[in-house]
Amino acid sequence: MMKKFLLLSALSILFGSAIMAQADTSFNKKSHDTTYVVHQKPKLLALLGGDGIYLRDSTWKIGGYIGVSLSQTAVFQWSAGGANSFAFLLAGSGYANYKKKKVIVDNSLDMKWGMVANGLIRNKALLQANLQKNIDVLALKSAFGYEIDGTHLFVAAKVAFESQFSPTYDYSQTDTASGRFRRYTVSKFAAPAILTLGPGLTWKPKDYFTLFFSPVEGKMTFVTPDDPARDTATVGGIFSNRYYSDVDETRFGLKRGKSFMGELGLELDLLFQKDIVKNVNWKSHLNVFVSYMNANYNQAMPFYYADADSMGTTTIAASTLHIPVIKWDNDLVFKINKFLSATLTTKFIYQYNSQVPIDTHNNATQAKGPDGITDKDKNGNPILTYGKLQIFEQFGLGLSFKF
Repeated sequence: MMKKFLLLSALSILFGSAIMAQADTSFNKKSHDTTYVVHQKPKLLALLGGDGIYLRDSTWKIGGYIGVSLSQTAVFQWSAGGANSFAFLLAGSGYANYKKKKVIVDNSLDMKWGMVANGLIRNKALLQANLQKNIDVLALKSAFGYEIDGTHLFVAAKVAFESQFSPTYDYSQTDTASGRFRRYTVSKFAAPAILTLGPGLTWKPKDYFTLFFSPVEGKMTFVTPDDPARDTATVGGIFSNRYYSDVDETRFGLKRGKSFMGELGLELDLLFQKDIVKNVNWKSHLNVFVSYMNANYNQAMPFYYADADSMGTTTIAASTLHIPVIKWDNDLVFKINKFLSATLTTKFIYQYNSQVPIDTHNNATQAKGPDGITDKDKNGNPILTYGKLQIFEQFGLGLSFKF
């Protein structure tokens, strides 16, 4: 990427110099004689233009951002207490947008992958328990639009894909016989994978603002089904390895043993990206989906007890099918110099049928437990962790490259 960038820069400078030289020669000729100068049609060459890379005919604009952010805390013989911590975030985003006459094509790619370590990671056992992933995002979107005369309103269609790069683990599950904690696979690449497709209308009054609305959006969720023996305990109460290695599709609203869930509903998708002040770029993406109908939806959602690895079920009312799923992502990039920047990333998710991890505790005794997906009320009864707002935030300083 860097080599291509440097090559494009060199070509741009040389091409720009040639244009200026030609313009200067043409001016001198015109000032001394009346010779008519025929200008050839410029070739399609990439030129750098402040924010993004523009093609010579201005039909395509390509740009993006890649960077790594780091944060670290170290304590040694610190009487007040504390723990070592280290975190990093790899982030990248890119776009390739086409606009010519009444036709627009917008393509975007967003990627985030980060790890966090709390405590020591000097040996393998400590590394496995203390170094864990805290964010993993892979999102690709493409939209086509044809403008209704002079309105900035486009008849449009959009397709989008969401998943992640690597497995995500939960370390709160225990082996019921030995009581030791085992790594439990929550999700991995293409499990789940979400594909959305639908026609609609796009309003794009400015290059930095896009609003898409679809009244008939199709949403498809894919999860590799787990082994039938996943929830079968062996002799002695020890769960099979499949219990810890397979992704549980019911976590994502699918029925047991199903690998696909189809939904039909309306979608609202808003994207804003602009330098709000000098050297500060804000990218905000809001997505709202409301389901009309849902195929293979699992109304008997499971819940788990982190202290015993037992599983029960709860019935979710059909009315929850129409509760909006809301996702709001924000990225603020503060450019310090050419390669150094500070980044603030926030993500907010509300999904009615998604189980979320919490710090387990007993409200009666205030006894704390490991992270799990159930809470307990004052009587010791489990409280399900559905319908909770999910929040992610990270601020870091690191290297970045914007093109």
